[in-house]
Amino acid sequence: MSTVVITGARGYIGSRLAEKLACEGYTLRLVSRSSNPTSAAYAGAAREYHAADLGDPRSWSKLLRDCDVVVHLSSRTDLRAAEANPAEDKNINVRPLRALVEAAGAADKVPTIIFASAVTIAGANPQIPVDETVPDYPCSIYDRHKLIGETILRDASARGIIRACSLRLSNVYGYGGASINANRGVLNTMLKRALSGKPLTLYGNGDYLRDFIHIEDVVDAFRCAIAAPRLCDGRHYVIASGCGHTLAQAYEIIGEIAFAQMGRRVEIIRVAEPLDLHPIEKRNFIGDSRAFQKHTDWQPLFDLRAGIIDYFVRAAQPAMAH
Repeated sequence: MSTVVITGARGYIGSRLAEKLACEGYTLRLVSRSSNPTSAAYAGAAREYHAADLGDPRSWSKLLRDCDVVVHLSSRTDLRAAEANPAEDKNINVRPLRALVEAAGAADKVPTIIFASAVTIAGANPQIPVDETVPDYPCSIYDRHKLIGETILRDASARGIIRACSLRLSNVYGYGGASINANRGVLNTMLKRALSGKPLTLYGNGDYLRDFIHIEDVVDAFRCAIAAPRLCDGRHYVIASGCGHTLAQAYEIIGEIAFAQMGRRVEIIRVAEPLDLHPIEKRNFIGDSRAFQKHTDWQPLFDLRAGIIDYFVRAAQPAMAH
């Protein structure tokens, strides 16, 4: 089996992906700020744990030794922090990719890189549904830096230093031990509130359209990309469910399922939209993932209702969630 490096291995996607790949027999090199194992579910001789400065090419040189695939998930996803300090965000989100390419140039073999990117690179008002042909129009610092990262990998792929593809993820949700940033995980935030009996806070009419993609479908997309090296020619792919729901509709579904699962009614409180809401937070988005599906056997399995039911079921039986 291949050796796979996962950066951000303690994170929301990384921890779930590591568990799945461990069960399939991959040798894992798990990278995070701490080198301690994150879960007994994938602790073992075929798993290594590394704390690394990913902005340093020397760290990457060690990680790339005898490595087949790198899944680069490590990033800061805080939209507001990026806007407040663009230089710091660039250091966190772009510098590691430059260091990776530098190290790969001196590696014994050409590594495959799968980069976690974002559909919001298409901007606040894209023509929907959004596929790979829609022009890029990033309007936030976070998305500009994601696009720079994609460009670094695409150029390095063209030069034969690496083989890379970028998976542009839509709004990821679903039960998991690790939380994701509130600016990027509104549905999970509201699911947690519903579980604890707290009201759901909806801005205005909640008319903004989102494409919510379940964590299990996202993990499966990365697994399919690992197994399909022909994808890695520098291009990006949209990873989305292909179905749109307004925020108001999503909240209503949470309320219905909370009542069905727990016998508890969840209040939805409408409040005025904050004046400082970023344009990207006002977007309407539905993704089209047919290009990725054409090259793999990937299909999203969870519609929104099924994914929300899964969340409540796993939350009620946490031992089954891992």
